[in-house]
Amino acid sequence: MDSHRRFLCIAYAFPPINRSGTHRTLGFVRELAALGWQATVITVQPDGEPIDDSLLDHLPADTHIIRTRWVDFVAVAKRMTFAKRERASAPHLSTTPTDGPPVAAPPQPGVRRGVRDWFSRLLITPDTRIGWIRPAARAGLQAIKSLPHDLIFSTSPYMSAHLAALRIANRTGLPWVADFRDPWRGNPFRTIEYASLDRWDAACERRVLRRADKLVCCTPTITADMQRRVPDVQDKCHTILNAYDRARFSEVTSERITPEDVFTVAHAGQFYGPRSPKTLFLALLRVRSLAPEVARRIRLIQIGSASYDGRSLADWADELGVAEHVHLTGVQSHGRTLSLLAGSDALFLAGSAGYGGHLQVPNKLFEYLALRKPIVAMCVENNPIRTILSSARAIARVCDPDDVAGLADALIEGARGVWPAVADAWSGVELFERAGRAEELAGVFNRLVSRKQPSGGTVIASATGSIGGKTVALGGSAAVSSAKAIHTFE
Repeated sequence: MDSHRRFLCIAYAFPPINRSGTHRTLGFVRELAALGWQATVITVQPDGEPIDDSLLDHLPADTHIIRTRWVDFVAVAKRMTFAKRERASAPHLSTTPTDGPPVAAPPQPGVRRGVRDWFSRLLITPDTRIGWIRPAARAGLQAIKSLPHDLIFSTSPYMSAHLAALRIANRTGLPWVADFRDPWRGNPFRTIEYASLDRWDAACERRVLRRADKLVCCTPTITADMQRRVPDVQDKCHTILNAYDRARFSEVTSERITPEDVFTVAHAGQFYGPRSPKTLFLALLRVRSLAPEVARRIRLIQIGSASYDGRSLADWADELGVAEHVHLTGVQSHGRTLSLLAGSDALFLAGSAGYGGHLQVPNKLFEYLALRKPIVAMCVENNPIRTILSSARAIARVCDPDDVAGLADALIEGARGVWPAVADAWSGVELFERAGRAEELAGVFNRLVSRKQPSGGTVIASATGSIGGKTVALGGSAAVSSAKAIHTFE
């Protein structure tokens, strides 16, 4: 392999944006640099996103970052419709949350409401960031025109990143690897109510899957589901799990915000959709009934979003009678989140039940493993979470997402210090270091470029005035470890 190769990375979630998906891409960019792959990253201006500037300190010095604006098509359509309404008293389009299914417009008589509702949902299919596709593609084409690149790497969500990469791949002929941190189809957190839009969404996915040269999924169940639905892409699918970054955890200091005699269970991130806090709150209520002396010294620390389903978690907890057991910290920097987790007695992981519940493994699981704290997890029987915990030799209690009684028992036993006995506890945690996963991805890159050279197609696009660039400083290096874990799950 050449001593220096460069890949174009299309990623919405990237530092300083502090989303859960940021850490997989950040880790890959950093670790791949040590393996001879430098990155040019096409991402967005972080306006309106949660920010953690310290994440930028963990990027290699030769990472080029190009930030673009994106067009909110729904907001534009609303402005146009409002203007028309002022002139002709026309009803406006439905409003759309930043990330999620659209909110229906106020009921209107006749077929017009159906057309307006369909159109508003078209503007968020496959996701709310379709207005980023064109700016990202133009920025990527300009980057390739300015500096030779060997490969394109796109990562979702948002799926619009793949559609931008599709345009770039078609124009340049460069090899393309598409990375799926969540499933596109079959995702329990996505609903498309119109059959015509559902078909369009499926068609967009098929175009990406069939055009990309390699497909990478972060769980074996996402891989298997993709291969089942689109059989002709089976040979180009790979599973590369999420991971933790060892260098980050050598810097973590423990921070405890509850008394030492209080059994503290921490959850990082957010509850949304079928990933609900209700089972946990009902389990706390059951503990109050079964073992009130134990319940008095149990606290749940929620680090991150303090709402669910449009309501404050404090309101949910108060309504279910467990408010005194719930402490909300709000959104924290990644570093402080790790410190608060390290200062807790156990860590809580919420999976989802029902349709698609077996597909996803929250990225936080791997950071939980790195902290070597007992884990209380909820997931369906065939979710890879169970296999990962077993392979890591983790001290953990696992129950189904709807098993209130089982979760209550786990909390009682944890508060009493009765955890399952595990031989060689935590001895498998190092299987899930990021360096090993980056080694696997570098292998995919290397094999791809060794057999498929760029076509040398002419690039005629140019960047717009809204595209800027930035180079960030080196925040440290990491060693490369062996890639053993993948063989456990394939």
